[in-house]
Amino acid sequence: MDSKPKANFNLVAEPTGLGKERRGGAVNLLLGAIILEAGRMLKEGRSFNEVELASQKAFGQPQGLLSFCQQLGFPKIMEFLNYLAQDDFDDELLKVYDNFFSLKENVFSLPGENIASLVEKEITGDLDEKTMNLLVRRFLAVAFMVAAEVLGAGLVEMSKLEEACQQTLGWKKGPFSLMNQVGIQETMRMVIEQLEICHRKEINFPVPDLLINQAQANAPWVIKVM
Repeated sequence: MDSKPKANFNLVAEPTGLGKERRGGAVNLLLGAIILEAGRMLKEGRSFNEVELASQKAFGQPQGLLSFCQQLGFPKIMEFLNYLAQDDFDDELLKVYDNFFSLKENVFSLPGENIASLVEKEITGDLDEKTMNLLVRRFLAVAFMVAAEVLGAGLVEMSKLEEACQQTLGWKKGPFSLMNQVGIQETMRMVIEQLEICHRKEINFPVPDLLINQAQANAPWVIKVM
């Protein structure tokens, strides 16, 4: 029997026990953010293979993000992303993201059949080390930003988000464990790099105060075991 955790996403409906409400919920905000980053990479001309393998390596998943999107179905993914992108509601907490969840410069703004054609290629070969490292850093930076933001906003407890990312999203480690693994100073370098990438595209990328304070303290996250 395969003992690896399976991806079991529950889009739009938030798993129970994750604290305060926000449109989409903590785990779905995190999931939506990294799917959008995958879409931006494709729009930039990155191949399916590059994005798929980089997402697998970033989060230690047996399945990459694009395979997951294909498996779940692009109409459902696009409905989910449009749900997060709407700005016709009063959600003060979500306003910190501004247009971060918009579909600007994103392949998921294309018609569904066009997106599907991009992921009908086989996964073959490996990426060169430089490209792999670049894309992995981008995925991690987005995940680190959102994880720190939802924690700072009081949407979720750190230990519960760690557990949800492993059990619900199928990550090998949760986002705060990953930040500790790469080091808090390197985490901030990744986040600042991603800030610059997003700003060139006129996309907001909020750097949470909680993350800045942790980097200034130069200390790892203290993760309580549940």
